[in-house]
Amino acid sequence: MGKKRGSAAPAKGTNKKSQQQPKKGFFSGIREFVRGVRTELKRVSWPNRDQLRQSTAVVLIIVLVLGAYVAAWDFVFQNLARLIFLS
Repeated sequence: MGKKRGSAAPAKGTNKKSQQQPKKGFFSGIREFVRGVRTELKRVSWPNRDQLRQSTAVVLIIVLVLGAYVAAWDFVFQNLARLIFLS
């Protein structure tokens, strides 16, 4: 096993504190966050009305199917519990 390439030791005399940016005020951080959010929202590809309807329909159908599935297993286990504990 030889030396690792590309891993250079940090130069002497460099201080982490000198590399940090000066502290900003509380509200300037909020302003920067809001600017970042606005910038990201401009990049979002928003769905059109047809895509939104289709996605909503898919979600509703999946929720109904899974709800029926859970309700069926609940019914089965409820009856099994009755048979076991009330007999």
